[in-house]
Amino acid sequence: MLTRSILRALCALLVGFLLVSNPTDMTVLLVQIIGGLFALSGVLSIVSYFIRQQSQRRAERKAARKAALAAEGNAAGGAGAVAADADNAAAAPVRPTPLAPLFPVVGVGSLAFGAFLLCFPVQFVSYLMYVLGGLLVLIGVWQVVALIRYRDVAPIGWTLFVLPLLIVAAGVVVICFPMQTASVPFTLLGIGYILYGVAEFFYGVRFYHFRRLVMAEQQRLEEIAQAEEAHEADAVEITEATADAGADTSADTEAGNRVDTSADAPLNSPGL
Repeated sequence: MLTRSILRALCALLVGFLLVSNPTDMTVLLVQIIGGLFALSGVLSIVSYFIRQQSQRRAERKAARKAALAAEGNAAGGAGAVAADADNAAAAPVRPTPLAPLFPVVGVGSLAFGAFLLCFPVQFVSYLMYVLGGLLVLIGVWQVVALIRYRDVAPIGWTLFVLPLLIVAAGVVVICFPMQTASVPFTLLGIGYILYGVAEFFYGVRFYHFRRLVMAEQQRLEEIAQAEEAHEADAVEITEATADAGADTSADTEAGNRVDTSADAPLNSPGL
């Protein structure tokens, strides 16, 4: 148990230090992993399209061969065979014609998007952060404008402008430093892993010593219980031995009394 706790703590500390020391590289790596998943999804969609297309072609060729064989049989059998085939065709259930597989436009788009993320992860993160930063600026400015308009109909203090201005400032920071702000979550995640590793190591050692104390106490209680059982067994044996000895003494006394009685019996008989 202690070994597993130490291994978990070491793994968590390693991941945490990697995230904290290289948050930008971890951001790029995550974008590339997401791009790989998009590309894989697109490839699977395209491959599935071609497989379904080949299956439909084989089914069409098989149906054409059956139709040709049926036509040859009708030509050889004459009118009676034609009438029988017509009756069978009328009685047979009508199978729906399978739809042709559509070209996987979404799969191609997924493949292209994944390839872009794999090849240009830094540019994607920068563009994404520019968009998010611009949205923050627009949201903050809109809130400021709304507060200014509401000042004509309601008493609004200057403290209410602090939060929208902070939102605008956050958007400006994101636009000016896109990669650094994108790596902030990974830094926080790394700090969390480091804290988890330290806690896992500390609690693992503490719980290990606690389990040892509990096991020692259980062993001590078991030894006490075994000693009490042995003492009770000895007491039972002593009691049984005492009872047996008393029974033997009583038997000997009764036997002696019988012998004395049989010895005195002729002296007391009337014939003597």
